[in-house]
Amino acid sequence: MEYHLTKKTISRLRYAADTVTEQAVDVDLSLPDYCPDIEKILSCTLIPEINMTNVSGDRLTIEGSSCVRVVYLDGDRMIRVYEYRTPFSESLPIKGEAPDHVVYVDAKPEYLNCRALSPRKLSLHGAFSLSVRIAVRDDQPYYAYDDGDELQTKSDTLSVSTLCGMSSESFSVQEDISVSGKSDINTLISHRLSARITDMKAIQNKIMVNAELKLDLMYLSGIEEPELECMSYSLPISRVVDCEGVDENAVIDGELSVMSSDVHLSDDALDGSSVLSLDAKLCFNTLCYASCEIEVLSDAFSTEKDAQVQTEPFSCCSDILCRSFTDTGKATIGLEEEIGKILDVHCEKLTASCTAADDKVTITARMTVGIYFEDQEGETRYVERDAEFSYCPDTQGSTEVLRLRAAADSLSYRLKDSRNIELRAEMCYRLTVCKRMSCAAVSSVSADDDAPKKTQDSTLILYYADDGDRVWDIAKRFCSRPADIIAENDLDGETIGAGMMLMIPTA
Repeated sequence: MEYHLTKKTISRLRYAADTVTEQAVDVDLSLPDYCPDIEKILSCTLIPEINMTNVSGDRLTIEGSSCVRVVYLDGDRMIRVYEYRTPFSESLPIKGEAPDHVVYVDAKPEYLNCRALSPRKLSLHGAFSLSVRIAVRDDQPYYAYDDGDELQTKSDTLSVSTLCGMSSESFSVQEDISVSGKSDINTLISHRLSARITDMKAIQNKIMVNAELKLDLMYLSGIEEPELECMSYSLPISRVVDCEGVDENAVIDGELSVMSSDVHLSDDALDGSSVLSLDAKLCFNTLCYASCEIEVLSDAFSTEKDAQVQTEPFSCCSDILCRSFTDTGKATIGLEEEIGKILDVHCEKLTASCTAADDKVTITARMTVGIYFEDQEGETRYVERDAEFSYCPDTQGSTEVLRLRAAADSLSYRLKDSRNIELRAEMCYRLTVCKRMSCAAVSSVSADDDAPKKTQDSTLILYYADDGDRVWDIAKRFCSRPADIIAENDLDGETIGAGMMLMIPTA
């Protein structure tokens, strides 16, 4: 016979896809007529952008474009820029249907080789990676027994974090930025747009998000004698996002990412000052968790029959913590040539990983730093150097990392000497960690109906229990009811506090 167990479930996070795919970029391009000839290439940058993600059935479709930005010197040693975009599309399989899902796509350049075939023709070969994770809601089963006293059961009480809500929303931001008080912008060379969440708050079925967009610009000012200059602009934004199932007690694991951005000069200014038009597409993804306690059936036996108990590993998250940490990283960057003047220092690429040991999490961030500078002869040059930073956040004893995001909020520098730069990076890390709860959970209990019932030679057994013995183990050994042993011996709990003689009823 099969004993009837009551099936229960908790909602947990599962990834229907967790993969990295690579897209090649092979382009032979010719400069348009309005671009001067190339005298010397300073930098070639590959910028992948995401336009759309769509889950249909068991496949994910990603559409976007890759932008190649070439910064070079013309015959007059003036800085010029040319950008070229090509569309791409990627289709990936996912595991099963995903009616409720959140798609995370992290597009990063891997490499780009640029070769000038002539003063007007370039051959570009590179690749970028798409790190894809599709989060879905999954039901994790566990069992309870409340069908009479045919079985003696033991349950473990677990404090767990359940997935109570998930949402994904893409939206656009358009902003006209007046740069009055700055030098007039002649030509935009490059821009970098980043998003940082400053505050999140959950209310009933909604999440209020406050964030800051930071736009870093490098441009040429003036017309007669253009100079390379840099500026930063901050734009606060707020958003209310629907998220079914959350309330004010939810733990929010939110991420705001820039999918694509475009900045161009506008002619709308009435006072003659430069106006920049920003058009960006952002995506806010969130996973929300709630805490609760559950009773998981972990053991069972029958006082009348030999029962076969099947168990399965049961594992869940507890005490999920999602926090932001800031740290100042320092590094010394050496150059082969003597520096006359620093023009721009920026983060070209950033990756982060973490390790856990001795109840401590260590984050390692690796940054590719791009540096525009003038040498001693006054010629503009560009180099890239790598820097590494480490940080140990306070995770309150939780060492299982569910998600890690890293960003360089700002970079500052000073010249140590003519060949070395001391870099200070204001790093921001957002970390989601948890504690892992595990036990062996009962999945089924059965007994042979034709087997004879258990018999006892006596109705009372005397047994000497040692300090720390558990009543459950004693009851299971002698086919007695744990509650009867506790009542018969007037015990305070389910663990023997000191060695003593027990009377074990078996009838």
